[in-house]
Amino acid sequence: MAVSDEEKILDIMKQTALHAYLATCDGDQPMVRPVSPIVEHCTSIWVATSATSRKIKQIRGNPKVSLAFVELPHGEKAATVIGEAVEVDDPADKRRVWSSARFDLSEHFPEGPESSDFALLRIKVDKIEWRDRWEGGLKVYLPDRDSLQRD
Repeated sequence: MAVSDEEKILDIMKQTALHAYLATCDGDQPMVRPVSPIVEHCTSIWVATSATSRKIKQIRGNPKVSLAFVELPHGEKAATVIGEAVEVDDPADKRRVWSSARFDLSEHFPEGPESSDFALLRIKVDKIEWRDRWEGGLKVYLPDRDSLQRD
């Protein structure tokens, strides 16, 4: 059975999620920082953070973000998500995402998903630019149109 492009993208994101990079805007200055997104599928990506973090303030000012997943050490496999970040306040979503994290969120939020400092961002995906090998070139996944295009 052939592996679909969506499955390839998901594999790249899940394999590299502990070392991803989120770009936000602070005014006209791009800001990039390491994050560990929780990836459920290609269009269900979450970022846990402190409610008082700079990224929350920046996203409130401009929700447009990029989220880069790069295979270490050589970067052959990569996926860059382009979209918007939305703050999620729903306690059920917070508990569900908390329980699906591949790392221990209680190290950062000892009071659990109900902590007032636990903020959850959902990344609304507009497109994903990706490659699964250098020779294959960059591809573009457009989830709204459920199609792939070559760049």
